Amino acid sequence: MTDFKELVYRGVESDVLDYKAPVNWNTLAKAQKAKFVRHALAFANTHGGAIVIGVREDINGHPSLYEGLDDEQCHSFDPSTVGTYINSHVDPAIDLTVERPEIDGKRYAILLIQPFKDIPHVCIHSVDDELRSGVFYIRTASASSRPAARAGEMHDLIRRALRNQQQQLGDLLREVLSETKDTAASQAQTSAVHGEIFPPEYDESVTYFARRLNHKLPADTPILDLAVMPAPAVRIALPVLRQAAVRAFSQLDSSLQQIILGAADMQASYATNVSLRGMNKDRSRFWQLFQNGLLHVRCVLPNPLEYPGLERQIKFFLQLIGNFYGALELPTPKFNLQLSIENSRELALLPDAHSSPSCPAVCHIDHINIVQQFALSSIQEHIRATAAALMDELTVRFNASGLTGGTAPEQ
Repeated sequence: MTDFKELVYRGVESDVLDYKAPVNWNTLAKAQKAKFVRHALAFANTHGGAIVIGVREDINGHPSLYEGLDDEQCHSFDPSTVGTYINSHVDPAIDLTVERPEIDGKRYAILLIQPFKDIPHVCIHSVDDELRSGVFYIRTASASSRPAARAGEMHDLIRRALRNQQQQLGDLLREVLSETKDTAASQAQTSAVHGEIFPPEYDESVTYFARRLNHKLPADTPILDLAVMPAPAVRIALPVLRQAAVRAFSQLDSSLQQIILGAADMQASYATNVSLRGMNKDRSRFWQLFQNGLLHVRCVLPNPLEYPGLERQIKFFLQLIGNFYGALELPTPKFNLQLSIENSRELALLPDAHSSPSCPAVCHIDHINIVQQFALSSIQEHIRATAAALMDELTVRFNASGLTGGTAPEQ
């Protein structure tokens, strides 16, 4: 997990870190934006790195004036806008994210750049004296982002590219050689037990939102995690994804609004290079829709839980699934669904709001995990029955039987 505070206060530029004074991305001149592209290229072609915006140099050139960004400056570093601009000048696209953490009461923008995986990144557009087309930029130990001009530097780029490709080829061969029917079935069963049925984007989404969880909440706060994905995966263009999401949110039953997500969450969402992402103002609920069809939702749970409230959350999610994938009209008939509750040990479940908390049903495991496969038609036509089946699975893990709580109307 990235320690943003340590990055901001490290105070020394290096081959993995660069500082920029407070600026508004939207008002930067073309040449100034090109500097960001050059640094991103250089980090991606070396070891990866971070660009911290909001730290000014003192009179000695030392990045030690921690001014932060005002609201307008911070909002200007929109992940989609910045990422799209940088990647329009490079090939292949750079894997980068934009973080906007608050540290000691001040906001900063941080560009996190991953090192290349297959082949080095080359500049494809010249901009004044900052960028030259056809050049491979590298980051040096002296914190310089410059062209790879020496034979040794070019050789290092080629060597790392070959090593990465050999590793990927080796992984592919091992996967092919081990892929028999028996082992595939065994792996599928093991994956289902551990919830490892989703691609790396799921783990990245969990990590991303964990960093943004309201810091005032206790570390052991229970978190409801809901994820669903078509099997096999699909590929959806971002405009189509957004259109389907808007339609899905607009069709939600009014009685279920704001249970996990609301219309405001959709309006405040933004696009990354591979997804749509949103969170509420107090950072207690999050959601993300990926181009591969993965829908991921996380939200804070109360302790103790009340059965009717949890049941309504499950029904909300099921209705959102039916609306969203129905709007996409995917040809995939099967979907994998995972329902998890993190920090579930000693979490209590009450039949309703009027129950005595002295003798609740209690979970005695750290992490609840339920995995199912379903057809979309079953969700759309039988939300109540599907929710009841999931609630039965949950109540068993709370060591309760016959716990039904209140009844919500059929959706």
